[in-house]
Amino acid sequence: MLDAMRKQASSWVVRVLLVLLIVSFAVWGIGDIFLGTRSGAAIAEVGDLEVSAVEVNREFDDQINRFRQQFNASLDRGQAIAFGLLNQAVQTRIARRLVDMHGLELGLGVADSTVRTAITEDPLFRSQSGFERERLDLMLRGQGMSEAQFIEEVRDDLRRAMLVDAVSGLVEVPRAQAEAMFAFRNEQRRATALRLVAGSIAIDDPDDAVLESWLADNRARFEAPEYRSGLIVVIEPQDLVDEIEIPEAEIAEAYNARLARYSTPERRKVGQLLASDRAVIDEALKRIEGGATLAETADALADRGLGYSSIGPLAQGDLPEALGTPIFALADTDSLSEPVESAFGWHLFRLIESEPETVTPLAEVRDALVAELALDRARLQMPDLANALDDEIAAGTSLEQAAEQLGFDALALDGVDRSGMDRDGNPVGEERLSGDVLAKFFEGGAGEISLLEQTGDGYLMYRVDTIDPPRDRTLDEVHQRVLDAWKVERRQERAMADAAAILGRLASDGATLEELAGELGDEAVLTTSEPLRRADNPAMAGLSPDALAMLFRLDAGEVAGEAIEVPGGAIIIRNDEIIAADPPEDLDELRGEIADQQRNDLLVQYEQALRHRFPVQIDQAALQALAAALSPEQ
Repeated sequence: MLDAMRKQASSWVVRVLLVLLIVSFAVWGIGDIFLGTRSGAAIAEVGDLEVSAVEVNREFDDQINRFRQQFNASLDRGQAIAFGLLNQAVQTRIARRLVDMHGLELGLGVADSTVRTAITEDPLFRSQSGFERERLDLMLRGQGMSEAQFIEEVRDDLRRAMLVDAVSGLVEVPRAQAEAMFAFRNEQRRATALRLVAGSIAIDDPDDAVLESWLADNRARFEAPEYRSGLIVVIEPQDLVDEIEIPEAEIAEAYNARLARYSTPERRKVGQLLASDRAVIDEALKRIEGGATLAETADALADRGLGYSSIGPLAQGDLPEALGTPIFALADTDSLSEPVESAFGWHLFRLIESEPETVTPLAEVRDALVAELALDRARLQMPDLANALDDEIAAGTSLEQAAEQLGFDALALDGVDRSGMDRDGNPVGEERLSGDVLAKFFEGGAGEISLLEQTGDGYLMYRVDTIDPPRDRTLDEVHQRVLDAWKVERRQERAMADAAAILGRLASDGATLEELAGELGDEAVLTTSEPLRRADNPAMAGLSPDALAMLFRLDAGEVAGEAIEVPGGAIIIRNDEIIAADPPEDLDELRGEIADQQRNDLLVQYEQALRHRFPVQIDQAALQALAAALSPEQ
């Protein structure tokens, strides 16, 4: 039952209730906690509470960032919406509100002292000297939050965590259960498989009447798609690049304008002493001037709140101005700064090492830069060229003549389908026929010259001359394909029939798989696998998933009572050996894994119960409006 519920539950449930609601800001990250105000249009209502567009927007950004980190891939907002991340963000926030409603119903409160402890003990706001109020203030300013808003957010998260812990925090897994799970997962079996190879079975060619009948039952597999013929003119900036010359002066000017792109700024690594009290930093300065190192000074004054750390290597632009200026004013290695004040407190910096600025010379980037400049200039010429083509067509010039007069390439198409293939299945005009161009070509009507349409950086104009609608192919057109497909089916049927006959002989004659494989010759292949676990990849042993599942239903020495159909033949399998798995003494990791799964099951049930208790309504119009506002196409 729990497995069924787990499959039905949304994938976000466990993550929301088990991960996002744990009381640890270090685990949550700032982005998940600091939601700002709950103002803005309501996207959903959960009982008496609302889920605002502001919250959904921020959660949506968090979902995108997690996707990028997990898959190491770029993802814009439009793609994220298409992948369902916006809906996932809504469900994540609804899950939080469900727990909030339960807490309100129970009258569950969180003491001020508990909130205070959670904040002051959070690593984000602590240094070696303890809690630093300046770090909290800096975060609040960066997030645009008031202290009161932040405190309420922390209180809400603590309340949620209390409920989640009450539901799932008391799971104990007995050793016997872990031993049974270990034995199930790690038991191994060795199989012998007799594979009947359908491709080696001889099948005589049938007469055409048989093929005609078979084709009638399988028309869709051999249907001819819609084919179109006509003319396409695509104007792209790349067509003009070779004709454009960039003066040397302009190249030099562009290089200088892009110098930051070709430069790596100086980076510095410094040692830092930090304290909230200026007097402590002054005392540290005296000790250092007396010959003590930064680390020695930090140890000596640790009880007064002095901490030591290293920063970098970083460029000046990577640092706040209050820190970057004094750090990059240090003249030499081991130079010591004067006391510096920032939002974090008082600092002393000592230069450890410096990585000098590097600049890639123009000669090394010239070709790429010239190509970039030429392409930019070509893009600027596109509207004028497109308008010239439009004017020619408006004046009555044919599309062929207009393209020739203006020096544009025209691609004549004689029967092309939506995938860019001709009637023989060969690709047509691969360099010109992108998916977008083909899609446009298949929108037009026969005999019409299209309007000028923009495609990326370029323009498109086309004329559809003829349209051949989809139709059923005759046997003459696809005779060999039909014959091949018919034989594949017959061979597969023969393989299964032969397998059934072999099973009959095994039962009646007492023959073995080895003996029968020898009789069958090239039609059969006999293999013996290495020991296999239930979770192993069956393809590595030449088996199918069904064959592996069958193996673990057989007793040692038993042959399966039925053949398993696989692509290209059939398999008869025998369980040669069962290798039991002895559990180790230390099963703590497995017990923890089982406990986590049981917690997940409990949380799935908890979420389902809350949804039955508190009504959830999503404002689809508001959600669609938010999606439109977030989409980059808008």
